[in-house]
Amino acid sequence: MEDNMNAQVLFRFIEEVRLQCHFAKLAYDNVRANLLAWDPEKTFFYTHALLNHAAHVSRLLWPERAQSAARGDRLRSELKVTEASPIRIGNLRKSLEAPDEHFEDWVVALEIPNYMDFNVMPQGTTQGYKQDLFQRNLDPDTYKLVFRGTPCDLRQITDELHRIEAVAQTWLRTHNPW
Repeated sequence: MEDNMNAQVLFRFIEEVRLQCHFAKLAYDNVRANLLAWDPEKTFFYTHALLNHAAHVSRLLWPERAQSAARGDRLRSELKVTEASPIRIGNLRKSLEAPDEHFEDWVVALEIPNYMDFNVMPQGTTQGYKQDLFQRNLDPDTYKLVFRGTPCDLRQITDELHRIEAVAQTWLRTHNPW
């Protein structure tokens, strides 16, 4: 697929990636603050904000649309993002893109649709329970989240977003097309 991005369009895409990374960092800071305040509802509100901004970055770097593949390749190249990046968030991204369908599939598949919505406790303490008993489970020590059975590491995701944001900032300072 041919890359038809001119310098100004590329600049705007990298600027958008940087902004989404920054928003994700703000959300992560609020996840941490609300964990310390022991407010599970706000903790998960900001967890979802973090994941949605991470999904935006993931979509920009790995677009669904075939005709946008070259754009994703170019952005990953410019921002030094590998295929193994934790920001790819494959299965989690799918559930974030179709929240109604994913919720329906998950809740209908439960043996008994009785689950805990917000659970904040170390994952080791949940070993005696079926994982699908929790819709959202966040380990406050490791920042590992299990969302409807799909695990993700919020620290790894945030660290990668921080790295991408720093690369994007440097790129933007050195590639201004105007």
